[in-house]
Amino acid sequence: MATTYPRMISSDSHIFETTDLWRKALGDKFGDEIPHEMSEYRGKKGRFFYTGAQVLTIGGIDAEHRTTGLHLAGYQPEKRIEFQRQANVLAEVLYPSYGLIIMQSKHFAALRAAAEVYNDWLRDFFAYDRKRLLGVAMIPMGDDVEWGIKELDRSLKAGYSGICVNCRNPEGTKPYRDKIYDKFWARCAEAEIPVTLHSITGRIPDPLHPHNEEELAEAPRYALDIYNEVQGTLAVDFIFGKIFDRHPRLKIVVSEFEISWLPNFSFRVDMIASGFAKRITLPKLDLKKPSDYLKERTWYGWIDDERGAYAVKEVGADRIMWGSDFPHVRSVGVNAHSAVGRMLKDLTAAEQEQIVGSVCADLYKINPAELAWSKQAAE
Repeated sequence: MATTYPRMISSDSHIFETTDLWRKALGDKFGDEIPHEMSEYRGKKGRFFYTGAQVLTIGGIDAEHRTTGLHLAGYQPEKRIEFQRQANVLAEVLYPSYGLIIMQSKHFAALRAAAEVYNDWLRDFFAYDRKRLLGVAMIPMGDDVEWGIKELDRSLKAGYSGICVNCRNPEGTKPYRDKIYDKFWARCAEAEIPVTLHSITGRIPDPLHPHNEEELAEAPRYALDIYNEVQGTLAVDFIFGKIFDRHPRLKIVVSEFEISWLPNFSFRVDMIASGFAKRITLPKLDLKKPSDYLKERTWYGWIDDERGAYAVKEVGADRIMWGSDFPHVRSVGVNAHSAVGRMLKDLTAAEQEQIVGSVCADLYKINPAELAWSKQAAE
């Protein structure tokens, strides 16, 4: 019998930006430092996209949904609501596609301008239905914290539900534990807005775009490293760097890194604080153990991790949120209920209900009772 959840909300979904979004808005103001499409790269003709740090090969990002027409839900808000109705998903927290990789740009001034353009664009997208389409603003943490605070305030006024910063501070900038960022973290905590550390926003290149044999050979390493990158940020900056202690109301979301790494990571940070304490001088923490911060100060996204059930026991179902990743290649589409039901089958009904809906609803202040599709619409 197919699983049907009474309240299903995606904590991590995506939209598709057009590749000319930034050139249309910014023109030649920053030259080729802004994200833009290219017709040739390394002597090869084709469609390429420069992020500010990496050249991507364009094509196929939405191809898997073209035969069904669902790819249009990545571009058009009315089609997105239609998809939600078909899938019986009440709401989605929306992240970019190209915009995530743009966060790695080395051109900080151009990146700030590009982020503002994206945030304006997504604001207009989620304005179509603010209860079902929840926007996450891109706030790259480059060399200007004051700009970050201003963009945060601008995003709050625009009705954003969350913000996303780089999952690791960019090269050449101070680490997040530096007190130069404290005003920013304090403002996020005061506003009670969730701050996401999302994959592919740090320093590891996207592994899906190799251009020569060497890059192709290293792609598996990048694919592994990119899913481990957030662990150092959590440990070095937020836990041992005492960001969590200085800002106890700060809400950090770790998204699209999956969750099966959490039990081992919990063991490792506790080991560092105990077994390594004689060799590594560490600060005194407010909570009893480093792993307590993973259970009390952090939320995690779960898309399709087949080994995730054990992690639920480690951090608790009240910290884990399902995300569809729609409409990307790994995503769950209109069959969301049955697909997720199979993935969560070893958990209790109460744990499943938390993961597929209530945790996300509480964190992002969503009222599912206002959003329920009629039985006829859901069918």
